[in-house]
Amino acid sequence: TWVFGVQIKPLIPNSYFNFDSETIDADDGQITSTWNPRSSLNFGMTIRRGFTNTLSLETGINLVRRNYEVSTTDPVEGVEHTIRYRFVGYEIPIQGLIYVKLDRNWYMNGSAGFSIDMYPSSVFATGSVAQNQTFYDFSVATVRKSWVQMAIQANYGFEYRTKDSGYFYLGATYHRPFTDIAISEVNYQFDTERSFVQTFLNGNYLTLDLRYFFKEN
Repeated sequence: TWVFGVQIKPLIPNSYFNFDSETIDADDGQITSTWNPRSSLNFGMTIRRGFTNTLSLETGINLVRRNYEVSTTDPVEGVEHTIRYRFVGYEIPIQGLIYVKLDRNWYMNGSAGFSIDMYPSSVFATGSVAQNQTFYDFSVATVRKSWVQMAIQANYGFEYRTKDSGYFYLGATYHRPFTDIAISEVNYQFDTERSFVQTFLNGNYLTLDLRYFFKEN
């Protein structure tokens, strides 16, 4: 049987899975920048193909919006500025799914597989601070490593199945790209002074999964 559904998956910042804030000092010591993941979201559609009562194949397409906040400080000049930006990607997961029936309507399931991740563009954001008749200019350039990459993905959750109202699912997903997804660089300038600092974005995340599957045809 084929089952179609929709899903919303908030991304949860978590230091254990290396999806947390990171602070980098410039080589010249002039500035310090901190990348903070903000509330982010993954949403899209899911297609499930059942083969047996315990085994299915699951795929679909999702839009993932990774939101970041970059705070940069120049302690000598006493200047601080924060820039927010969004790094957008698309995912096509392909996973094997195994069920365990708990009672008449409740099922526990786990899945694992890989995901084809695509990043349509790089991102550039700017900002400035005026202080003592001097403009301090900041910019953040986040450049994708490649437009398409592979990632591993694992999922665990529970679903409640009804005959007439479809399936309701609650679970969690861990997503880990094989390589860094982007390099993000802060550039800072005032008068003739310039400095920069950069870091790599690994793209790891943990989500809380909310899904609804329409009833079987």
